[in-house]
Amino acid sequence: MPKLTDDDLGELLRETFTDHEHLADHLADPLPEATKRHRIAPVLLAAAAVLAVLAGALYGVSRVGAADQAPPAATPTPTRTASDDALIWTASIETLLRSVKPGSGAWRSVIVVNQSDDGTNHFPKGPPISADQQEMMTYLMRRIAPLQFREKLSPAPPTCQDNRVGVVLISEMVDKGDHVEVRVNLFHDCNHGSNATYRVEHRGPSWVVTATLSTTSASW
Repeated sequence: MPKLTDDDLGELLRETFTDHEHLADHLADPLPEATKRHRIAPVLLAAAAVLAVLAGALYGVSRVGAADQAPPAATPTPTRTASDDALIWTASIETLLRSVKPGSGAWRSVIVVNQSDDGTNHFPKGPPISADQQEMMTYLMRRIAPLQFREKLSPAPPTCQDNRVGVVLISEMVDKGDHVEVRVNLFHDCNHGSNATYRVEHRGPSWVVTATLSTTSASW
């Protein structure tokens, strides 16, 4: 039933009293004026009471109809994009590089090895890193160290030729719902290795390392 406006209720009120005008006509002379007033008043009150009940019923129907409307659907949580993954890897690599200093000076370059086909040298399989992700990571890391991306480390470990070159291996990230966990391995100074597992969370427009879950280092 449509909701009545103020104009609709006014029109209904006029129609109601018009329908009951004949009752007032029967009260014409020869009855005394005082008697007519007493007879007309109950008629008008009855008409007004009918209108009030009708208006209340329409209001109640309108309220029930509004309550039955379905609530708005919840907005689904967005899934990670390729850009999100690049931000996560960058944050993890940067955190480890800031905690490990090369033997002399600053990092000259850092090589990220593609482990997406098979894990090598007893390390777990890593994620594929697309060309667009590589470009994004290189730009974001430009103030820390120039990044290079390679499929292999042959013919010789570059960290032995220059102790300011680091080699990074990234493991597959583990999605924990409200955060992800990423393990990063870093080789440097020819015979040194460090690895760490980080908790990375989505904060604002980016991803941030919020905790170091584990870390180890070794020399050989």
